[in-house]
Amino acid sequence: MLPALFFSLRWQDGAAGGIAWAVLCTMLAGGFLTLRGKKARKNLFSRREALAAVGLCWLSAGIAGALPFLLSHRLGFAEAFFESVSGFTTTGATILTNIESLPASLLLWRSMTQWLGGMGIIVLSLAILPHLAVGGMQLYIAEVPGPNKDKLTPRMRDTAKTLWIVYGALTLLMALALRLAGMSWYDAANHSLTTLATGGFSTRNASMGAFSPLCQWIVIAFMLAAGLNFSLHCRFLRGAWNAYGKDEECRAFLWLNLSCAAVVLALLCFRDAPESFSLAWLEQRARGALFQVVSLCTSTGFATENYAEWPAAACPVLLFVMFAGGCAGSTAGGFKIVRLLLLGKMLLRRLFLTLHQHAIRPVRLQNQSVPADVLEGIIDFLLIFLAALSLFTFIIMLFDIDFLTAFSTVLTCISNVGPGLGRFGPADNGAWFPDALKIILSCAMLLGRLEFYAIVIMFVPEFWKK
Repeated sequence: MLPALFFSLRWQDGAAGGIAWAVLCTMLAGGFLTLRGKKARKNLFSRREALAAVGLCWLSAGIAGALPFLLSHRLGFAEAFFESVSGFTTTGATILTNIESLPASLLLWRSMTQWLGGMGIIVLSLAILPHLAVGGMQLYIAEVPGPNKDKLTPRMRDTAKTLWIVYGALTLLMALALRLAGMSWYDAANHSLTTLATGGFSTRNASMGAFSPLCQWIVIAFMLAAGLNFSLHCRFLRGAWNAYGKDEECRAFLWLNLSCAAVVLALLCFRDAPESFSLAWLEQRARGALFQVVSLCTSTGFATENYAEWPAAACPVLLFVMFAGGCAGSTAGGFKIVRLLLLGKMLLRRLFLTLHQHAIRPVRLQNQSVPADVLEGIIDFLLIFLAALSLFTFIIMLFDIDFLTAFSTVLTCISNVGPGLGRFGPADNGAWFPDALKIILSCAMLLGRLEFYAIVIMFVPEFWKK
């Protein structure tokens, strides 16, 4: 919070007092917990304690992150908590009706919550606090999304540092590119923080629609980079020039985005075909289709136009990419491409074994057989994903909200996308939600960000038995 406090004092935007109180509250709470847990610091973390730490840390971060908004008297508790959780989970959903009216320092803090949540608060702690590196692999497994845990270096602390160096370098590179494309340093910094985190918070009411086509193309490129497994970036920088082409999930991710964008572009061209064709018209439609597909697939949630007004046939395409999400090991949310790949391979294997009952055909990824427990875990995750989607949709419909709005809202919250369809689309926000619904949706964001288990497990009685 200190950078936001510094800029608030410099800009004299009226939020310095609230941010200063938030800094004091979090420092006192952190200091108390550090002293209280001093004796336990030498002990190794068990897997059960790691899961509990992750769930409780993200919940605590959501509450602490709400303090600058709350103590600056800009938002009520439900609104501040929703905005904070949306930030740390990189969902990008908002309840702000006029974003540009918020003090610049609070908008900066809002963007910083997404950047911190993008790679993960626990991984950040492992990179900075050496004493947490003991037993750190348990924390890493509990927090990093996706079925595969790609450990880049022998020590967990070195792994976290490597990931954060790449993450920070890409953020700086994007900020420089946006500044050269015409953005102010302030807008460039904010949008770089939220793009690499695949969060989607913007400093403008019109989101990325307020900026030039060149800026939008730059954002598309970095959204794709953020949606890829960050270990691929690390390998590429270490000299493995074919790291992206050899990765099966990376190829599937890029193919999915391009093919879905092509379908949407065809629908737009069929509906809006002009009497006189021009390359400028085609570029505008292609940029809009690609931007929105990539934004939703990577769970970033930026918008350049109101895609709720696109042809009805585009709706299932957009809902599918919201569900699919990015690659494992990325900052993106969603079901994850690698899981979809393996589900497709399992289906093909089942069809093959139906015809050849005595054959042996393992499911392979990257020319390696996938263990049976991983495949079972993917099916379990799909079931819990669908169960959570159905349950939260039912709960929201109890508030007399139509099915499309309820379903897309829950899907975007669980997949950490941000805007959905219906009354919670790119041109709308959640300001009209009742306070109880804002808290419920905040819980859905946390569940989706931590892929359910780290939160759900704490409600199992056996979890708390010695």
